[in-house]
Amino acid sequence: MYELITKGKAKTDEDASNLIYDSPKPGKKYLMLKRNLVQKLSELVYLQSYQQTDDENYMTIHFQVEKELLIAEKLLLQNVYHNPTKIISKVEQTAEKYFFIDIQVMAARKFRSVYSMKGFPKETEEYDEKVKQLVKYQNYYNASRGMWEKLYSRNKYSIAKSEEIFDEAQKNIKSIENWLRKYNSPFIKWYLYQMRILSSYFQNDHEAVRLNLQNIVDLLAEFPFIHNKTLQLDLNYYFARYYRDTRDLDQAAQHLKACLHLSDYRAFNKFLVQELHFDISIKQKKYAQALKILTEVHRVPQYEFLDPSDKSAWTIREAFLFFIFHVDNKKEMVCELPLFSRKKALHHFLENTKKSVKDKYGYNINLLIIRVLLFKVFDQQEIDNEGNNLLIYYHRYLKEINSRRTVAFFRHLGKSAAQAFDPEEMQERKIKFHKRLNEIDSPWFDSFEIIPYEVFWEMLMLLASR
Repeated sequence: MYELITKGKAKTDEDASNLIYDSPKPGKKYLMLKRNLVQKLSELVYLQSYQQTDDENYMTIHFQVEKELLIAEKLLLQNVYHNPTKIISKVEQTAEKYFFIDIQVMAARKFRSVYSMKGFPKETEEYDEKVKQLVKYQNYYNASRGMWEKLYSRNKYSIAKSEEIFDEAQKNIKSIENWLRKYNSPFIKWYLYQMRILSSYFQNDHEAVRLNLQNIVDLLAEFPFIHNKTLQLDLNYYFARYYRDTRDLDQAAQHLKACLHLSDYRAFNKFLVQELHFDISIKQKKYAQALKILTEVHRVPQYEFLDPSDKSAWTIREAFLFFIFHVDNKKEMVCELPLFSRKKALHHFLENTKKSVKDKYGYNINLLIIRVLLFKVFDQQEIDNEGNNLLIYYHRYLKEINSRRTVAFFRHLGKSAAQAFDPEEMQERKIKFHKRLNEIDSPWFDSFEIIPYEVFWEMLMLLASR
């Protein structure tokens, strides 16, 4: 019978009955045969052992139990509830083990339907109560995921450390901590730790970032099934950024290597990894490597589909690299840059970075810093006016931001630019600037700090002396 069906020789009950029993009408023997085949196939499909899948990605297991629940649902639609009971029971156990709360809710609802069809009021009532409780847990999970995804979307295209986003993250953290006292889900914990990392990062509390990274490591040890490729990429990215921020560039590079292996331009997650790769390369003074990263990013087909804010940020990074090559007199390297190797490069730069202007506490800070230097490089006449604009911007936007090294650099850059980068003035200002950095005594880099500011000022002085 199985072969007749799979080979397409029997498409109806009448066809199969006629070929097997030489009877055009399905009789008792045929119906028993069909029921036996359905039972055997069902056992193969939904009573399989999960021993071999315990160490697999939880998404694979989720997909498997989802398929089995679909089979049970189709059988229930035909008012058949004997086989579905076995399926749902297996699914329910697996879903509970792996914290698949959506599957748990569906399984409980189907059990409620089964007991209702069987006419068992006590069991139907028990599963109705169970559904209500599981739905609460499901709401905790969905709300936690929604909270994180909203925060991530608002922070994706900016390096600004928004007080509004920080306050929202703090509020969300309190809610999730309360939910976890009632439902200890590893997936909800994962969203909690990411929010704590974001919140701590905004406050430059790098010790709190490290503790929450360790929390994630411990979470993976306790629940190894959640350790999928996406989580592994995110965790290595957080570690790489933490070590970059705390100036341990060798450790940052090690975690970044893992990120590069796990990411892909086709998934668009490699662009974020390459942003950090570029930044670390600049800080390690591996400028040729930074150029390689930049040209690779521009050459992949997916670059054209990036959000305009992302493209603007990459243009700003290229401008910083151009500035380094210009100061070092590396003309051959400038010729390899995607934008600054072209004619009217300054005009194209200003056009391509318009999107970043709106990011007042984020990329626009980098844009203003590099723009005034490009005006100097390209012999524009508005240097002193640009310097005064920097000082106005400093008083309006920067004085209160939690990036003291950047605030100090921005202020002194503005004052030197207002003097048209006079070499003698810059030499005197160098002393004041270094004194201020020593007073700040920050053991980490600011998020705006592409070129370390001590190195940056030396480059500025080289530029001014020409």
